[in-house]
Amino acid sequence: MRKLLLIFGLLFCFAFTAKATHQRAAEITYTWLGGNAYEFTLTCFTYTPSPAGLQRDSLLVQWGDGTQEYIPRVVLQNLGDDYTLNVYKKIHNFSSSGTYTISMEDANRNYGVVNVPNSVMVPMHIETELVINPFLGYNNSVQLLNAPVDKGCVGKLYLHNPSAYDPDGDSLSYKLVNCKGLDGLDVPGYTFPQASQSFEIDPMTGELRWDVPVMQGEYNVAFMVEEWRHGIKIGSVIRDMQILISVCDNDLPEIQCDEQYCLLAGQQLDFLISASDPDGDNVTLTASGAPLELSVSPAILNPESDFGLHPQMEFIWSTNHVHIRNTPYQLVIHAKDDATPVSLTNVRTVSISVMGPKVQNLFAEVHGHDAILSWTAYPCSNAVALLVYRKAGCDGYEPDACETGIRAGYQLLATLNGATATTYTDHDLPQGVAYEYRVLAQFPDGALSIVSDAVCVELKNDSPLMTHVTNDSVDLVSGQVVTCWTQPKEIDEQFVAPFSYTLTRILDGEASAVYEGADTTFRDANVDLAMTNSLLYKVEMRDAQQQLMGTSVSASAVMLTVNGTNNEALLTWTEAVPWLVDSTQVFKEVDDHFVRIATVEGMEYTDTDVESDETYRYYVRTFGHYTMEGILRPLVNYSAIVIVNIGQEEPIEEFSYQLPNVFTPNGDGINDVFEPKVTGLSLISGAKTVIFNRWGNILHDTEDPLIQWDGKSKLTKMDCPPGTYFYVTDITYIGATGEESLHLQGSITVVR
Repeated sequence: MRKLLLIFGLLFCFAFTAKATHQRAAEITYTWLGGNAYEFTLTCFTYTPSPAGLQRDSLLVQWGDGTQEYIPRVVLQNLGDDYTLNVYKKIHNFSSSGTYTISMEDANRNYGVVNVPNSVMVPMHIETELVINPFLGYNNSVQLLNAPVDKGCVGKLYLHNPSAYDPDGDSLSYKLVNCKGLDGLDVPGYTFPQASQSFEIDPMTGELRWDVPVMQGEYNVAFMVEEWRHGIKIGSVIRDMQILISVCDNDLPEIQCDEQYCLLAGQQLDFLISASDPDGDNVTLTASGAPLELSVSPAILNPESDFGLHPQMEFIWSTNHVHIRNTPYQLVIHAKDDATPVSLTNVRTVSISVMGPKVQNLFAEVHGHDAILSWTAYPCSNAVALLVYRKAGCDGYEPDACETGIRAGYQLLATLNGATATTYTDHDLPQGVAYEYRVLAQFPDGALSIVSDAVCVELKNDSPLMTHVTNDSVDLVSGQVVTCWTQPKEIDEQFVAPFSYTLTRILDGEASAVYEGADTTFRDANVDLAMTNSLLYKVEMRDAQQQLMGTSVSASAVMLTVNGTNNEALLTWTEAVPWLVDSTQVFKEVDDHFVRIATVEGMEYTDTDVESDETYRYYVRTFGHYTMEGILRPLVNYSAIVIVNIGQEEPIEEFSYQLPNVFTPNGDGINDVFEPKVTGLSLISGAKTVIFNRWGNILHDTEDPLIQWDGKSKLTKMDCPPGTYFYVTDITYIGATGEESLHLQGSITVVR
């Protein structure tokens, strides 16, 4: 009886192993058909000798909406080397928008996978995420053009690239994940393959690098490809792939071509790809990637593949404006030798950037205090906006060969919707400073063109210019303010000398004339700068007949604030002035006299050389200039002396950050801005919020952790209509374990 039971058990185990030892690799992808209908493709590679593969003429898929369905096999192809390709397809309609996880789980993986303990008893589980959100636009999943089965050798560098192609042009990122088994859980005891150096995937290119395998056998690895649109994750695909590592003396073939190209839309890219093998083997040269898959003017390979000792092919791509996008295209080149018993494949990932051309013939002329810009009509009709930028001062930089967008230091003046605008007027420019303008185009996915050439303007010097609003440097303690201004150099002949000035002081919002006369300097002894919250001055100029000749732009005093706590003093200051502020010197009282402790270019400084319960005194001195010739430089201005007591070190606060789902920007003073309810604001070390509409247009973006959106569009400067909008917020803050991060995304309803 025991012999019968033993024989029965052996037969049962043999039957189970024969039927279940088959799943090598798999993934699920999808294509949008319209509405909420998608066609799903389940691709599996199975172990050919196993009868279980033949029996799987359909597989059960969980749709993520509470339903499941068997989907039929439409392709069964023996690829040789004990690999069989199985393709299953099915259309599924979802009832509503939402996020769905589509999954398949099949028993079992093939026998003998080194890094999957008892793999023959472990199911293959794969899943794909689908986000249906009409406000972001419907989505097709990434397509992985290279097969998920591959070979390598012990002691030889292994490279693989899935050649991911996104039909929608979304940004892609890659990360390794654990292989999954029963109920979608990580396989118990699973480990990444052992490497003598490293096993990793490039998060940008998707290149899997195993440096180097140390033991022969079959290995399964999984990675996730995530799609991003306007900074929001819109879907993902997990590929579970198998790599067979053998012992061999073979070396990788070599690929000859550059790894990066950039060109303007409308230009043709043409380069030669070749390969060779250090062991003298014949090489098969192929390539795949997004440029070859495009529906409009795709790239071509001539020939499509080549074989021999020195194979080569030509890549030719005639680009046009529809190819402009924010992320580079990838071309993945494969060179596979014909060595035995194991052939090796080398991979090279080529990055190709297709850039929007620059706006041409930018011109500017000055009419009064306005700068009128004009340019040639932009040739790319798919541009969604033209962006007008300005900066104080003219440096006229030339962008690098592959540089798009605009460098730091420029202010966005206007977003002109569409690509048809050819003019823009910048009103009420202040005098004394030259201004540089640039224009560039923006495309649907946020891509920016090459920036236009610079154009520079400077107003006539026909009005007085404020040069100083400063604490009295002779007696800083008094807090008295010294003001200075200059007479204009270009005076119209209609005005008759002698000339006079009226100086107006705006103290905490209250305006009053404090001086009338012919001098260009005045000491205001009736204010104490240390006791004011806001202080500005402006000057009017009149001729002998009291005709108004011009009014200066107002200039503020340097307003310094110092906060002391947690064994440091934080100094911040403001200076709203028409001239350019170049640098600031920070002074601190040490042993009864002030010494300079820092020179900074920003508007804050932290002094850590302080002690709790001690009192310190500070002031700052700023240096600036006008770009106009003939005006004194540098312009030096002092703040008041500020006294601070350093408080005791405070315990770390509890941190919370919550966003509302509705606000009412109707001007009634109640709930007028979109802002968080936050506890522990001082713990925040970084913030970024983007608010956009259902078409993906960014309406507001800020690095202010308090957000303070007033419901207006940065594109039109007008009130956004009532309705639902969407936000993405990322916060970094100091938590119990150090710097931590918080990611929030959701909808906000505007009610007016």
